Amino acid sequence: MFAGLLNKGFRGSLVLLISLYLVSAVLVYFAPAALEQEYYPNLFYNYFAQYIDNKFLILLVNFLFIGIGVLLVSLIAVNEEIVDKQNYFPVFLYLLLCVVSVNPLQVTSQIFTNIFVLFSVYRLLNIYRKENALKEIFEAAFWLCCSAFITISSIISFPLFFIILLILRPFNWREWSIALLGFFMPLFMYESMAYLSDFNRWYLPEATLLFFQYLRVPSFSEYYLPLTVTLIVLLVFSVFYYLGHGFGNTVKKQKTKGILLWFLFFSLFGFFSGGANSSSILLTYAFPLAFFIGDYLFSMKRIKITNTILAIVLFCAALIFAGEFRLI
Repeated sequence: MFAGLLNKGFRGSLVLLISLYLVSAVLVYFAPAALEQEYYPNLFYNYFAQYIDNKFLILLVNFLFIGIGVLLVSLIAVNEEIVDKQNYFPVFLYLLLCVVSVNPLQVTSQIFTNIFVLFSVYRLLNIYRKENALKEIFEAAFWLCCSAFITISSIISFPLFFIILLILRPFNWREWSIALLGFFMPLFMYESMAYLSDFNRWYLPEATLLFFQYLRVPSFSEYYLPLTVTLIVLLVFSVFYYLGHGFGNTVKKQKTKGILLWFLFFSLFGFFSGGANSSSILLTYAFPLAFFIGDYLFSMKRIKITNTILAIVLFCAALIFAGEFRLI
């Protein structure tokens, strides 16, 4: 079944991934209702989203973001050798989490933000054992800072950036200076435009302060609850599996698993951010969940058990679509 395709590399999983992508796009387009309402408290995203009110255009934008994110996950998984080259479970799971979390009536901000975060992580992983990595570090810091202007909760990834640097490379003052410059440049560019136009100056510091002031328990939709519980159980199993068998057969894989653990920890702030709901939480955790659970499923020797787990996950996803079509 599906497991037999996802452990055969790009060629084996391509048809399955494209089918899931297209079928989900059709379902999202014809879905008459959204299970959760997304609010736009973010500066640039608010300005961008208010001009997109056509449902077909919303679909194109959302699934363009999903497609770019899936491509970046694939590059991280295969090109950076984070998992086995035949393992496309992480790509499948990331795609699945995105399509069930996308809002059929609004442009989904967290999917857009994930592109910047994934690209930043990809550029950072690319500097491992590289002599001159100043360009990659600057680009990673620059685009990660830009993500905070799309969704302010992205600031939870800022400390993670420097933790990744410490994990991958010994401390180098030039690299850290370039990283700080990369974070400063988007802020400088925005504040310059805000000063000249007299529009919403000091947005990022003020929005950051509000973000930490309004941390609270998120609201959960009952339609997302089965999938959320299933993912938590699989994550716990995968973490215990890695603790018993190790984080990989190469140093880079071991370091990356450590980075993903840090990612899970800092994502707690996104979990408790004001306005967080089931779909935004799934999208915040989509990257580490896809890799931990995907690598765990690939390691299973019994294909029947893997297919059973995938069937449960797909059934939980089907419940979400059923809720959007008001069938349950």
